[in-house]
Amino acid sequence: MIALDLSIDEFMKPLALSDDKTRLMQIPDVEQWFKSKEVKSSATQRKVIYLAMFLISIGCALFYSGYKNYVFNEKFYEYKSLGVVKAGEPNDIFENWRRYTLFIPNNGNVLKEKRYEMQTRRKELYKLMDEYVGRSFVEEVESGKRVYLLVKVEPHTIEHAGNSWFEFLGIFAAVFGLALALLEPKLTKQ
Repeated sequence: MIALDLSIDEFMKPLALSDDKTRLMQIPDVEQWFKSKEVKSSATQRKVIYLAMFLISIGCALFYSGYKNYVFNEKFYEYKSLGVVKAGEPNDIFENWRRYTLFIPNNGNVLKEKRYEMQTRRKELYKLMDEYVGRSFVEEVESGKRVYLLVKVEPHTIEHAGNSWFEFLGIFAAVFGLALALLEPKLTKQ
C-alpha cells in the first residue's frame, strides 16, 4: 500500500464490495482488515441500539410525567373568604351576623347598622390551593383574620403548558428512537 500511496481503507473500499471476498480473505492482512471492520461495525451497531433504547425510554418517561401532571400540577382547590374577621368576632360572622344581633335590645336600628357595616366590610378574596387543606382554613392578616371556605369539593383543572411540552418531547423522543431502531441496519451497514 505504501507504493500506491494509499491507506488500507482506501485500497480495500472497492474490494470490500466485490464478489471475491472469500479469495481475498486468504491474504492475512486483508482478513485482519475485514475482522477489524466487523468489530467496528458491531460496536457502532450497539451504540445505535443503545441510543434508540435510551430515546424510547426517556420519551415514554417524559410523556407519562406530562400526562400524569407529575412536574406541573393542574388540579387546584378554590377557597373563598368573604372579608376580614376582627378580633373577638366568631369565624362565621359574615355568614351569620343576623343571628348574632337577634338578642341585642333595639334590634331594628342595630340590624340596619350591622347590615351596613357587614356590606362595607365584605371584600371577597379567592385562593387556589394546589392541595386540599380541609373544608376551611384561617389566614392571619393585618387587621384580623380571613376565614377561607372551600367553594367546591371537586378541584378545578387549569392546564399548564409545561405538561403539554413534556408530552410532546416524550412522543418526539420515542418516535425518533423507534425510527433509529428501524433504520439501524441501514445506518450501520458497511
